Amino acid sequence: MEPRATREVWITRRSDGVTELTPRLCPLDVGERWVVIATVVICAAGFFTTGFMPAPVLGTILAACLAGEVVLGAKAVVLALVRPLAEVHDVSRSPRRR
Repeated sequence: MEPRATREVWITRRSDGVTELTPRLCPLDVGERWVVIATVVICAAGFFTTGFMPAPVLGTILAACLAGEVVLGAKAVVLALVRPLAEVHDVSRSPRRR
């Protein structure tokens, strides 16, 4: 049986005539991402403090967290500039008929 989320979609009609179908799954909000990043940093710092993780690995983890946020921010800016505003319609799941 398919998960319910794969049957529910957002239908987006852009002003340039393109209709997009996207699942309702969405990325983490900014606040939730910061909670995940803080958790990773605290855990990595703990492993570094106890001696299980060398300093270069800790630096790599911190750089990866920062780079991920920069990439997501740049993506949001590019999409805001490139994509036209869209009319969004919420389509609920319809029952299957046999």
